[in-house]
Amino acid sequence: RVTQYEELVDAGKMFLVKFRQELEHFRRPMIPMESGAVSQLVKSNYTDRLKSYLEAGCHLQHQSIQNINQLQSCEEKLEDHINKAKVLIEELECLAEDVYSTTLIASLSILEASDCSDGDNNLPADCCEDEGQSVDPLDSAVSYSSVMILVHNMLKLDYSMQEKIVKALSLKTPSSELDGYCLMWDLRPYVDDNVMQLAWKFIS
Repeated sequence: RVTQYEELVDAGKMFLVKFRQELEHFRRPMIPMESGAVSQLVKSNYTDRLKSYLEAGCHLQHQSIQNINQLQSCEEKLEDHINKAKVLIEELECLAEDVYSTTLIASLSILEASDCSDGDNNLPADCCEDEGQSVDPLDSAVSYSSVMILVHNMLKLDYSMQEKIVKALSLKTPSSELDGYCLMWDLRPYVDDNVMQLAWKFIS
């Protein structure tokens, strides 16, 4: 589930960057006629095509239509990303709860066995050795359960951030905000790489 989620995040990043590129192209500024050099170039090449381009606000109709279509496509793909990511986060939550429940039951069983052994001082030595050997697997299970819960919590926060970003996107989104969204999506501030590496060690 974690691998699938990571793949979705990478794909979502591409869609977000594409959205930013298309939006910036769609609302690119007009030719700065106040610039002496630019004004001279326009005057020396003032064709009917250039005249129509300037009168249209420095936009070509077919390009604007293509931009709008691309923007809609990116939005749809980002929304699809959010829906798929939500399913994976919910599945990961169920897995984490199952591991926690299993570990809790195992811990209680060992504690009960330990209480029984404390009341019986005549247990054979090999029984004591077996009990001692059962501690390491339990410790490992507890650690695994804790890491799974941490991973789920981190990815859930990461998903929530992405969901807010996608919902905030529109044709009026300022360029500075778009840059910030792309940066946050890339940095993933809620995800601790050390915890993720530890999680991979448990399953490798």
